[in-house]
Amino acid sequence: MSASTVATIGALVDEYRQLTPVLAEHLEDNEGELLPHLVLADVVRWLSDRVDSDPDICRSILEWLEREYERGPEDVQGLITVSGVEMIPDPGLPGSALRDLLGPTLRSVDPWLA
Repeated sequence: MSASTVATIGALVDEYRQLTPVLAEHLEDNEGELLPHLVLADVVRWLSDRVDSDPDICRSILEWLEREYERGPEDVQGLITVSGVEMIPDPGLPGSALRDLLGPTLRSVDPWLA
């Protein structure tokens, strides 16, 4: 955990208030401690559950993550790769349609697409 990965999660939830319950549950489960990798994995599960019913919000969040990846330091890039892109369900599984919404930069770090 680094200050920049914590800040990234804070900025993501600030930008997308729909994710506040995800963060709240995470904090409750972890005795108030913010663990960025676990939060982002929870966000990807949240997105996977909504990709068919609300692709616009999913696309918007993935675009936000793409911009953060492109401008972020190495630890933020690692956060987004390992606990973001790599947590998208495997092809053929429910939620795997998220992969179709990835931008070119995140597509390049997806092990299924790279």
